[in-house]
Amino acid sequence: MANVVLRESALVYQLEQLAEQTAQPVEKVLETAVASYLDELQRVGIHAETQAYWDLHQELVELYLNHYVAIYQGEVVDHDPDVSQLEQRVRRRFWLLPVLIAPVKPNFKRELRWRDETPWELC
Repeated sequence: MANVVLRESALVYQLEQLAEQTAQPVEKVLETAVASYLDELQRVGIHAETQAYWDLHQELVELYLNHYVAIYQGEVVDHDPDVSQLEQRVRRRFWLLPVLIAPVKPNFKRELRWRDETPWELC
């Protein structure tokens, strides 16, 4: 694992102050901050992919009815009627990138939600 050096002195100072105030090691404060930032990137990414799903919905119904689609960067990157198979391929190919997996159904209007707390698996 690579060692990461934080060179921005203002950030180092803020981390040290927060660590002192919360009685946590600086490393823990930094890990929490980075995890929160990465979670936000995932949320924003999935939001964009969800919007792409709705923008493409009519075309998806025509091409992938009763399949699950995987959408990444606004495009269908894979599909399968078996969501488990699709999830396995998406995980191998994209790992932790924000990929939306959703069913394609006509007149499908329900909120897409997280499943198993895995950012890219949605139903």
